[in-house]
Amino acid sequence: MDTAQRTRSLTIALAGQPNTGKSTVFNRLTGARQHVGNWPGKTVEQKSGGFRHNGSDYNIVDLPGTYSLTANSLEETIARDFLIKEEPDVVVVMADASQLERSLYLLGEIRLLPVSVVLALNMTDVAERQGKQIDTSHLAAELRVPVVSMTASKGIGFDELMDAIAETALSEPPPPDTFTDDTLCLVAYENISKLLAQKDLEPYSLQWLAVKLIEGDQEARALTRRLLSDGEWKQLITIIETIPDGALRIAGGRYSRIQRAISASLKGISPDGKRGLRKRGFDRAATHPVWGKFVALGIMVIAFAAAMMVAIPIMGVVQGALPPLLAGLKALFAPAPAWIGSLFVDGLVPGIGIAVMMLAYIFGVYLVFGIMEDVGYLARLAYVFDSWMNKIGLHGKSFMPLMMSFGCNIAGVTGCRVVDSWQQRMTTLVMVSIVPCMALWGVVSFMGTIFFGTNMPLVIFALLAVMLLHLSGSSALLRKFLLKGEHTGLIMELPPYHRPNWRTIWSYVWSQVKGFVKRAVTLIALISLLVWALSYQPDGNMENSLLASIGRFFDPVSSLMGLDWKLFIALVAAVAAKEASLSVLAVLYGISGGVASITTLFVAGTGGYEQAALVGSLVSSISPASALAFIFAFFFSIPCIGTVATIYSETKSLRWTLCCSLYYTISSFVAGFLAYHAGLLIF
Repeated sequence: MDTAQRTRSLTIALAGQPNTGKSTVFNRLTGARQHVGNWPGKTVEQKSGGFRHNGSDYNIVDLPGTYSLTANSLEETIARDFLIKEEPDVVVVMADASQLERSLYLLGEIRLLPVSVVLALNMTDVAERQGKQIDTSHLAAELRVPVVSMTASKGIGFDELMDAIAETALSEPPPPDTFTDDTLCLVAYENISKLLAQKDLEPYSLQWLAVKLIEGDQEARALTRRLLSDGEWKQLITIIETIPDGALRIAGGRYSRIQRAISASLKGISPDGKRGLRKRGFDRAATHPVWGKFVALGIMVIAFAAAMMVAIPIMGVVQGALPPLLAGLKALFAPAPAWIGSLFVDGLVPGIGIAVMMLAYIFGVYLVFGIMEDVGYLARLAYVFDSWMNKIGLHGKSFMPLMMSFGCNIAGVTGCRVVDSWQQRMTTLVMVSIVPCMALWGVVSFMGTIFFGTNMPLVIFALLAVMLLHLSGSSALLRKFLLKGEHTGLIMELPPYHRPNWRTIWSYVWSQVKGFVKRAVTLIALISLLVWALSYQPDGNMENSLLASIGRFFDPVSSLMGLDWKLFIALVAAVAAKEASLSVLAVLYGISGGVASITTLFVAGTGGYEQAALVGSLVSSISPASALAFIFAFFFSIPCIGTVATIYSETKSLRWTLCCSLYYTISSFVAGFLAYHAGLLIF
């Protein structure tokens, strides 16, 4: 190790395909010494941390999970740019020992770069159960990189991995390797290398650039064009054109090289007994084009129920504790000015209560998703629904977040993190809040039943039909401006089933919950205080509040939807909680006594007013056309503050959160406007 290396932390890049155990290795190495943020200028999550081994400090960066470095997605571009431009001291490539052929493809691309590499063969226990015995010394000789065998989920192999990292950091990087057996590609590679040999290619290696040119990589072509004269460029194009389907030939030659290395290193492939037969039997059902969908729907129902079972006891404790706590605070602040007591009793404390209840549900959702991903099922779910989701421009992985949103939009937004592509993840995130949650249906059913009676099923049918149009239109809009022609085909592997590793799952859940607390809980508290201020000032009566004044101010706009200021305020109240809208209407129509804050109504629920009296007031004050407009505007309105806060937590971008909120607000207005004018024609 040279002097410069002794005086600084060595940088380790952790690379690998999804489902190879990267997160397990990262969490085990770094422990509490990790930082989660975004890649500079991106909304893709960046995880980095540190560890110490034999007196040396190491900084480790967990690169996004990718299948290649071809830059077909934002994740691949980030991984590629880091490896090329940041020049890490060692790259640890994670591979699934039970599926070596597919797992080693990324290693083949990384070997084109002048970097030191350590191959970590994870899940060797799964490979052994399959009857596979891997000779790591033979594999290391074939691949020309150090190879470490490990089972990260059981903590096996970490000392050997850290020793290999330390030893590799002392050595000079091996010369880049074309890593292909295709003769035609090797000839073209030699000719391109001669043409570029005297050019300044920094920070790219000659080997990487030559192979990427054969593959038809556009970034490589643009860079090379700037370096070559017109004559040299024509010569280069002539060489490339001698290889039809260059990307396919490179990939085929790479797989041939991988297969040769595996054949020399792998022994004793045999079935893994009755347990394996049972797993394969379940897998046939889980991946069947028809039955697989029923299996998936059943598992999702169980997953949602499990998340609720985790959350409901905590939410029940909070809801039970809030009323006496608020009563005690009210008595405590009785001598103080009324607004100070209301600030805590009607604003801050109920807001924190909402945040804690949302946190309980988020915890349950993260736990369920962590288990499903760790055992290897999420990839199957994405596979069976991929053809359906492609029709609206999404991957199969987007199906579960959309379905979970029917229960709660928070679950849908949280579930978006299973989508690998950043563009696809953001598109899914925008669309999940268009799906109606359970809380929304209570208000819709109440309003629809009293105004439309037996015709209510027709209203529901119209709502769902418009929802499907909204989802399709939103997808088309986002594909045009966000995805920009990105291919929606799903490229992934189906990992083997294995027992859940609870340490890995708890580490994942804790990391995500900590991020939610850091970002979303603060946002919920701030929004709750803002809602309190608007609904309390100036005299503590909601009917005379700033919120009511805002409703009257926007009356010319809301009247376009046929809504008076009271209905408009109830629509705004849905941001605090969908359930609060009816309680707000009860207050504004004089059915319930003066209430200081919408957040208090959320805690009180629907028990603070006579529903029969509210029905009478609404029927006598609102026309059927206005009621229809309210239902549609409410159905497509901005989601609750818990969902908005989760969007902020997942995107880590206030800009994205505000843009999503604005989009839902515009959608709500358009839906209400169209429904009102349709209602005028019908009624």
